Amino acid sequence: MTSVNRNLVFRQYLSNLPTNILACPLMNYDAKKLTDFSVVKIFIMASLCKWDSLRIIDTGIRSKKEFQKEIGVKSISHSQISRRLIDLNTADLADLLSRLAQHYWRLQGNAKGLNANVGPLRIIDGTYVKLPKNALNWTAISKDSCGIKLHVRIVVASANSIFPEKMIPSTGNVADSDAVNHIIDADGALYVMDRGYAHKTKMGGWIERNVQFLVRIRKTFRMETLKSYEPTHPKVTKNELVSILTREEPVRYIEFIDDNGIPFHLITNRLDLSEEEILEAYKNRWYVELFFKWLKQHVKVSHLFSHSPVGIWNQMYIALITCALAEIMRLIHKPTKNSWTFLSTVQQFLFSSINALLKDFNRKSRKSKGRQKVPITEPIAIRYGEYFAIVSPKTRKHFTDKEKEMKRKEKGKKMQMKQQ
Repeated sequence: MTSVNRNLVFRQYLSNLPTNILACPLMNYDAKKLTDFSVVKIFIMASLCKWDSLRIIDTGIRSKKEFQKEIGVKSISHSQISRRLIDLNTADLADLLSRLAQHYWRLQGNAKGLNANVGPLRIIDGTYVKLPKNALNWTAISKDSCGIKLHVRIVVASANSIFPEKMIPSTGNVADSDAVNHIIDADGALYVMDRGYAHKTKMGGWIERNVQFLVRIRKTFRMETLKSYEPTHPKVTKNELVSILTREEPVRYIEFIDDNGIPFHLITNRLDLSEEEILEAYKNRWYVELFFKWLKQHVKVSHLFSHSPVGIWNQMYIALITCALAEIMRLIHKPTKNSWTFLSTVQQFLFSSINALLKDFNRKSRKSKGRQKVPITEPIAIRYGEYFAIVSPKTRKHFTDKEKEMKRKEKGKKMQMKQQ
């Protein structure tokens, strides 16, 4: 086949995929049509083009000549696409995400996080993805509901850049604390976690491994106060050096009240941080919630292409790989744009040249004086189109008046009953 135009946006996007064993010819020896690497590219493109079913993926491939050149096939049946998704080795996809993380850090250079003293934040959290009822036989969390969890580690390297570094999927009935050690490392970053990860045994292991952590704990968490300090931050009510009773090393305990009057209890082994730095670091845990919202809205992980466990795990990894590629391409071409603006624009220019994409990013926005208010002298007539529809106009006032009348009658009946 003729080689694909390398200047097309989708080709630039996919060119950031690092080669690993999925691209090895020996591993694809038995593949009659698609290589494993091409299967990954197909599902990445499905996310970008919003192809939300296997049949639409098949149609999408047949309609995109340039993409056919990229994957080396002109068409492929939807059933074969499904089978090939299940055939992928999940460990190889995890390795692909890890290689992308290495690429990301090469681009970030000496990024010091949001606060140079705190350093980069690695935030761990899980999100739930509901499954259809035909998966109840292997992932039930109740008699009528089933789902999976994605336990994800994102890094906040700078104010406008977050990146999914690691992920371990699980069935929905697996506790967060049971998954955390699969995605936590002693790498010098501060790990920020919510209450689901506040497990004493796990904390003891992190202290032993020199993992730096900041975890929200429950009010009932048992510990021994070793030394108390006078709080210096207006929202902090307690600042203590405590023992969690499973290790000899002391840790820091901070209790503070947020703007809504809700108390928060935090434990960290970073004894060098000030109260303000601890509060700010925990506040930035919200980045992972924004990431999950972004993942579900724009990469559509809730729409499954397979109901097989391995097929689901593979789709989840490819979804994170899609996000990782978007962030890497943003840093290469337009780091000043936020992630959502960049991705949404890329989706519209996928089959255009990279120059057209960059030109759109650099276009000057027209200045507007804003909407000018014009005084209304008489009511605007509403066109109901009654010649083409059955119209019985009722305003909100009709129902509020009706409700008031019913209440008035009910009140009158109660008064009559009392008088009798």
